[in-house]
Amino acid sequence: MPAFTVDLSGRAALVTGAGADVGRAIALALAAAGAAVLANDLNPDRAERTAQEIISAGGRALGWQADVSNRFQVGSMIEAARDAFGQIDILVNAAGVFSPVPMSQLDEWDWRRIVDVNLTGAFFCCQLVGRVMADEGGGAIVNIASTAGYPLPLPSGVGYVATKAGLIGLTRQAAQELA
Repeated sequence: MPAFTVDLSGRAALVTGAGADVGRAIALALAAAGAAVLANDLNPDRAERTAQEIISAGGRALGWQADVSNRFQVGSMIEAARDAFGQIDILVNAAGVFSPVPMSQLDEWDWRRIVDVNLTGAFFCCQLVGRVMADEGGGAIVNIASTAGYPLPLPSGVGYVATKAGLIGLTRQAAQELA
């Protein structure tokens, strides 16, 4: 069976959480398929490392530090992607926070940070990039959830599980509203 390939030449992607793990792998795969990639991460060094890896392989990329839980930083990130690449065709929300702390021990700050990044950040990115995509004739939004959100909760990590379940609902509703 031939390998699955896709040509994303002439397309531009914005990947949150692209400095490590799943987000980094997605950013590299999109670039390998020909897309220009804005690699976002809260850590500027990690964002820049991913972008430089793409550039070293012959791709187009921009590293961008932004906290996705901050609406204004998300707006600036989107404008940076549009300035650099002229468009945004693909959004991948891969930024995420996990804390294995049991519910009985999770403090309010950690709870809010998990919700702010995993759910509110994805909402801000979907809403703002969705507006851009609507003006530009469409695009694709991919939200990275988890089987921990449904159907398999974890032994601990209530904030992560709750936000990933919420992200599934956000994705379904956003798909309906943005279609």
